[in-house]
Amino acid sequence: MGRTLEVLAGRVRKAGGSEAALPIPRRAPVPAAAPDPEPVEGPVLVPLTPEDLPGDLENVPYIEVGGPRAKAPAGPQLVPPRSVPAPPAPEVAFQLLPEAVRAPAPPPGPDLIAYHRPDHPAARQYRLLADGIAAQHPGGRTPVLLFTPASVRTAGTATVANLAVTRAADGYGRVLVIELERGVGSTAERFGIPPVPGLRELLARTIPLGMALHRTGVEGVYLVPAGKTEVGTDEAARLPALLDQLRGRFEWIVVDAPVWGTFPLTDWARAGDGVYLVLRPDEWDSPHADVAHDGITRAGGKLRGCVTTQESPPAPAVLPMSFPEAKSAAGSPDGYGGGDQVVDHVVPPVGVPRRRLRVPHVVRRPGDD
Repeated sequence: MGRTLEVLAGRVRKAGGSEAALPIPRRAPVPAAAPDPEPVEGPVLVPLTPEDLPGDLENVPYIEVGGPRAKAPAGPQLVPPRSVPAPPAPEVAFQLLPEAVRAPAPPPGPDLIAYHRPDHPAARQYRLLADGIAAQHPGGRTPVLLFTPASVRTAGTATVANLAVTRAADGYGRVLVIELERGVGSTAERFGIPPVPGLRELLARTIPLGMALHRTGVEGVYLVPAGKTEVGTDEAARLPALLDQLRGRFEWIVVDAPVWGTFPLTDWARAGDGVYLVLRPDEWDSPHADVAHDGITRAGGKLRGCVTTQESPPAPAVLPMSFPEAKSAAGSPDGYGGGDQVVDHVVPPVGVPRRRLRVPHVVRRPGDD
C-alpha cells in the first residue's frame, strides 16, 4: 500500500516537472482582525436580491403613503351649494288700514271756475297761464311746480286747483296736486279729499304709494293730501326719491304750498323745477313779496313767475249750503269765481331788481267798467 502511494506521487511529480521545480507551498498570511463596526442607530436595511422579489408583480398590493388618492372624475361634477347664513330679521313696521272702502270723491265746488265755466274770461286766463308754464318746461321730464302765496291774504285761493283742472282738461296727461299743509281753502279741501293717508305717510314709509294717491271728481286730476304722521330729517331726505317715483306716473306735478316763510320749503324749492309766487295786485311792491323773492333765491329755487289774483280767501268757517245758495253768495255777476279772479304770468322775474316787476295784467269780469 505504501509503495503504491509512493508510485502515484512520483507520477504526479514527473508529470509536473522535477521535484526541485515544484514550488514550496507557503502559508497564507493571517489577516489582522478588523475593528468592530460602530452600531448604526435606527433600522438596518437589508439589501434585496432577485430571489426575494416575487415573479408576478401584479399580485403585490400597492400602498401609497398618506392614504388612498381619489380618482379624477370622468366628467363635469356638480358642486354642492354652500350654506348661506340666514340674514338677521329686520324691524317690522305696519299700518292698520281702515275697514271702510274709500268713498268716491264729490264733485268740485263752485269756486273752481275752470271746471264749471271754461268759457269765462278768468278760465281763459288760466289756460294761458298753463300754456306759459308748459313753454318754460319743454323737456320730456315731468315738471314739479311749487306755488306759494306771498302773504296770508293770498293763502287759500283756488289758483292751484283751477290750474290743475285746466291742464287736465287740455288733454296733456294726468296732473297730480300735492298738498303740503291742510288749511282752510286748501286744494284737498276744495276737492273733498280726506287728510290721510297722504304725503307724510309716504315719507315715513308706512303705506305704499298707491294708497296716498286719491282720485278727485275731475277726470285726470289726482291729489296727495298732507297727512298727519310726524316726519323728521331722515324722512324729509327721501323727498327726491319720492318725486322721481311720482314723475314716472304723472305728466304734471303741482305743489300747493303754504305761505313762504311759515313752512320749511327749502327742500321743495331745491328739488322742484320752478317756484311761482301767488300774490294780490297791491302786494307787488310789498315787503312780503321782497321777503319771498329773496328767500326763494337763497333756498336755491328758481322763481319762474308770479300769479296775481284778486280772489278773496275763504272764511274760516263756512256754513253748509246748497249749490244755488253758494252761487248767490259768491259775489260775482255770474255766480262763479268768488270775486274778481285775476291771473298773470311773468317770464321770468329771476334777476330783475326788486320793486321793478312789471304791472300785472288785470282781467275784468263781464259788466265791470
